[in-house]
Amino acid sequence: MKVVVCAKKDLAGCVALNRLLAAIAPRHDVFVVLSDYVLDAECSNAYAASLVAHERNMVLEHILPWLEARFPEGNEAQCQTYAGLKKRYGIDMEMWGPMRSPASRQAMRDLAPDVVISCRYDYVIPTEVIDMPRLGTYGMHPGALPDLQGLCSPFRAMEHGNERSGCTLFHLDAGLDTGPIVEIGWWPINYDRSLLWNFVHTYFAGIDALLRHLPELEAGRELTTHVQSSEGRKYFSYPTEDEFRRFIQKGGQIVLPEDYHEVLSWFLPGGLADPVMPELRALVSSLES
Repeated sequence: MKVVVCAKKDLAGCVALNRLLAAIAPRHDVFVVLSDYVLDAECSNAYAASLVAHERNMVLEHILPWLEARFPEGNEAQCQTYAGLKKRYGIDMEMWGPMRSPASRQAMRDLAPDVVISCRYDYVIPTEVIDMPRLGTYGMHPGALPDLQGLCSPFRAMEHGNERSGCTLFHLDAGLDTGPIVEIGWWPINYDRSLLWNFVHTYFAGIDALLRHLPELEAGRELTTHVQSSEGRKYFSYPTEDEFRRFIQKGGQIVLPEDYHEVLSWFLPGGLADPVMPELRALVSSLES
């Protein structure tokens, strides 16, 4: 199959892309479209800014360049940087900008994909693009639909005290998070871990759900879906300063050092025991100070 994956340039996006490509890139023709868009709400208060700094700014500006300088020929770690993914799988990867633009729509037509997968992608995908692939365009929403539409759904799941966080695999339609559902993948929330940790693993649950259905796509069939119920549907905006504050007052953590270091260790051949892990910890500490 010709598969186009739409993903995000940040930490959660990179590790999710690694998990997805490990399963599909060796078997299919894959092209990756990247986005790098930051909402105003993600920088509107100190809590939000800290999350986006650890998710995006520190990673893109310092940590991934450090890894690529430290391992210029790549390495055998389970996770690779974007440059490392291109080298490992021999795939093309481009930043297009908004999918609604004429240039992006034409580029997608030129690719003529059999299937499009949107995994932590920033931009709304227009109906024209949704309808292009013969096997469908599928999204992974990091929340259990229809209950948790909108932004930062793993935060809402933790805020509500849920036992698990869901990532919904669904067929995109003209609405926002409204398309018919294929399956919800579930991750048991660990309240001893941070929001960032549970966020990353929520996406893993969605990717694993997609991979369970991959044989259907490989057989040339669109995935079976069921229409979302409108009952219980609620859209959540990005958490406010007060909501983040209440989350922390109740014992929640946005980012924990041990969680952050462990996720970053996935980019090292030896993981947490890798000889250069102390250097990586020191880099992170210098960026946080």
